[in-house]
Amino acid sequence: MQLHSAILPVLAVLAARALGIPMPDASQDESLGKQLWMSTPETTQPPAGIPANYALQPARRAQPPSGAHVAAPKDRDTTDEFAHIARFDKATDLHARAPGYQNQTATIKGIVSALDPNQQSALDGGNPLAFKSKTHPYTPNTRLFDQSKFKLPLPTNRWWLNLMIEQGADPIHPYPYVVKCMQNASSVGFPRFNIDQAHVTSDQPADWTVGDGNQALTQRKVTGADALGVEVTWTGSSGAQMCSRFYKGMAFQTFEMQNMAPRLTTIHAVLKVEQLTRAVLSAQEDAAQVQRDVSDMPLMTKVTLNDGSQWLVTSKPGITWQQQGSSTLQPQNINGSYTGFVQLAHLGDQPANNINVLQRYAGTYPTAGAVTYAQVQGSDGTGRSSNVVFMYQTNTAASSDSTHVYNTSSVSTTMQLLSFVLPHHADHINGTSILSNGLSGYRCAKGPLTAVAGNLISYNQPLQQRPGFAGPGALADSDKSQLQQQLLRDAATSTNVTAEDPYFFGKGAAKVARLYQIAQEVGDATTAAALGKKLVALLTPWLVAQSNSDPLVYDSTWGGVVSTLGISDPSLDFGQGRYNDHHFHYGYFLYAGAVLAKYDVNAFAPLREPLSQLLRDYANPSASDAQFPFMRHFDPYDGHSWAAGLFTFADGRNQESTGEALNAYYAAYLYAQALGLQETAEFYEIILNMEAASGRRYWHPTRAQAAQLYGKPFVHNAVGILWSSKADYVTFFGANPEYVYGIQMLPFTPASGMLIKQDWVREAWCPDNSTCADGMKPAAQSASKNGWAQFLYTAYALVDRNAALDNAAACTPDDGNTLTNTLHWIYTNQQLAIDSN
Repeated sequence: MQLHSAILPVLAVLAARALGIPMPDASQDESLGKQLWMSTPETTQPPAGIPANYALQPARRAQPPSGAHVAAPKDRDTTDEFAHIARFDKATDLHARAPGYQNQTATIKGIVSALDPNQQSALDGGNPLAFKSKTHPYTPNTRLFDQSKFKLPLPTNRWWLNLMIEQGADPIHPYPYVVKCMQNASSVGFPRFNIDQAHVTSDQPADWTVGDGNQALTQRKVTGADALGVEVTWTGSSGAQMCSRFYKGMAFQTFEMQNMAPRLTTIHAVLKVEQLTRAVLSAQEDAAQVQRDVSDMPLMTKVTLNDGSQWLVTSKPGITWQQQGSSTLQPQNINGSYTGFVQLAHLGDQPANNINVLQRYAGTYPTAGAVTYAQVQGSDGTGRSSNVVFMYQTNTAASSDSTHVYNTSSVSTTMQLLSFVLPHHADHINGTSILSNGLSGYRCAKGPLTAVAGNLISYNQPLQQRPGFAGPGALADSDKSQLQQQLLRDAATSTNVTAEDPYFFGKGAAKVARLYQIAQEVGDATTAAALGKKLVALLTPWLVAQSNSDPLVYDSTWGGVVSTLGISDPSLDFGQGRYNDHHFHYGYFLYAGAVLAKYDVNAFAPLREPLSQLLRDYANPSASDAQFPFMRHFDPYDGHSWAAGLFTFADGRNQESTGEALNAYYAAYLYAQALGLQETAEFYEIILNMEAASGRRYWHPTRAQAAQLYGKPFVHNAVGILWSSKADYVTFFGANPEYVYGIQMLPFTPASGMLIKQDWVREAWCPDNSTCADGMKPAAQSASKNGWAQFLYTAYALVDRNAALDNAAACTPDDGNTLTNTLHWIYTNQQLAIDSN
């Protein structure tokens, strides 16, 4: 079975037909396209070597992300390899037989997408590329993926990308498991987490290896992907084939097999193999709820290993496993080849209870997944929100038809999908899909996982008050006067941006744009006009004339905009030539462009197309774009972005700066607003709120939350870097607490309050050094009145305005900040501080 690489339109067509909803014409403009459409995709040491003055001096950082395996450019002729790469194939038109939808009409009708991702984006004017085209010396390893399924633009930041870069040897992390896909087999492990004050790490074991006893499998490739997962297929001699679809949160890891001799090997010793013959339900459960015939169930085996773990192994047709030696299981009842599936599930920390739950759902697994970000409901002041919905096709759909999704009481509950959700999902999950008698002992780097049943999982994402161009609160007259005086000083002394790389230049341009915006707010037309001209003069060499020393170019090999130095050397420009941190870098450009678009349409006009292409590079709302991938960095399941690009890490993907991720989608939202693209803006507002919510939940925890998520003694109010499989209380440029706090907040804009909350600042400030030496106050004091200290004092304004003002004003601003911006943030957020006192 193949995983449809464009499965979202399939699910949309099926659901719409089942409900009689008319399908939109792809030629309709943005205001007409909202129907039932689902959006698509897609052990290191503590980082060292980045200067401690990081963002205080606009010098080029000459090292790639720490721990990245940076290989020499591949020396291959790519002419023939890329002759057939164009775009993901469109899904074929399927006829749906979906009786399971009948009892879910109300639920399905509530899933109205905020934006149709299969239409051409309103950001795409069909114009030529604004940047010169250049091939990338780091070419895709086409031995690792099926070129007929993956067309340009190629994914560069998906959670499973380790499978497609370098030699594909590093693991991926489909929570709660860790998986490695070798050429002839796949390993599955259940990570154990080790916790100290600075790190939460996992051992990433290869507990089991699933392969062919005749060693017939010889090649593996990534053969499909969708919004939530990835498909890997192994092929070999005599028609042998194995296929697995990896999705985060699945209770079982499943392997479909054809013409194989299944073999399971473990790094441990097998102590006991028990074939289970008892009923799926215990006597305490309601047998009337189960409509599943025994013949429809897979055969189940419990295996006990000498590390103390127990696993459930299921198969259909049923395999009677026989132990060979100390660490191998082979079929006893299979003569010749086997065609069917094998599943593995760890039994957690309460095997006796967990096995009862797992048995009920054994045999069901996902074959495709989709995500929709539902239309915003409510209005400001009345609880605005959007439902984020994960939909899965499974192998056990009604009437043996796997072309549709069902989640209804009319179909046996034991045929539903069993999976886990993350803490931020569980906080707001809709419906009754959480199991009352759940599964215990399952977690990932983000904390404990919660078991849910159903092929449709929906959680409600609350939306905060819309952030605007102006600050959230009005300026008092006395504050306005002081702000105007400081604005004049900064306009005269802080607008000379000399950085030559896209990151520091972007910060500088955004700094000038903030001054421009503030000048508009205080009504200083003369200063605003001068700042607007300065902003145009800064952006034009980068975006129009392309006469800067490190010009941006369009990478025609992967599909994206990168710097000239970055494409030639992965150690330059923060690795952005290999798609690291694009949302951080280009978010600053887009903020500057959004402000200019709002106040000076004529000056903005020549910049519109290159800016829109930068936005499409990192946050493209269209999956049909032939030049840029859909939402390059954003992971809908985790609810936040990944930054690592085409660098492979054993710990998986990572993100450091939640503040800059927030800024990226804030800038996208403002830009769409300034251009009058309301549906695009609504989509970005949902993404912005998801990024903020995950940032608060995982990077900005209270100490009680940190203990619950990460475990003692990793109990901090901030996380420096969060990975797929670990958490660090360090940054890529040092372990000082002011760095850890500061990088999770900068830059300060009117959207920062979505991430920085008063209660969190009050607890994190922690004035008693003996209680928490890593508190924000001691960190600010130790930073010696530099830009990092100013960020911390600015946040403290939510608790004590006057103390924050005095201390922040005494600090030297970061190169991307000004005292004007600091004062403006404190003044326009003062109501929270007043209320708290």
